[in-house]
Amino acid sequence: LSIQLFGQEFIKDERQKSVKIVTRLKNQSTKYRTDKTYPTKTAEKQENIKKNRYKDILPFDHSRVKLTLTTAKNDTDYINASFIKGVSGSRAYIATQGPLPHTVVDFLRMLWEYNIQVPLNCGHSHVVLRPSRML
Repeated sequence: LSIQLFGQEFIKDERQKSVKIVTRLKNQSTKYRTDKTYPTKTAEKQENIKKNRYKDILPFDHSRVKLTLTTAKNDTDYINASFIKGVSGSRAYIATQGPLPHTVVDFLRMLWEYNIQVPLNCGHSHVVLRPSRML
């Protein structure tokens, strides 16, 4: 078996594993939404709907990021972002959508409040953040 052929087989195998994981996560997410396993009431409020890039990707109420810093009278605590568990604790990372034109200030408020120093763009419209201090 040549190294090139081995490499091609390895990549093919890894892609198949990734597809299985993504499919499993999508199915689990659909089930959670359908069964209302974890509520998303805050994200579904009329004043917050316009802050969600997608109708079907909403933060669960128990793990959503809440903003406390305000820059204007009509600021709310809502942003489409969730804490993600890591080895350092239950709030090791923040997953969020890329900001919409009208949510850039909320996004910047979150970066400031949670002391985010290195945002990582993980795709077309999703960002993973690591707070630099333990929460």
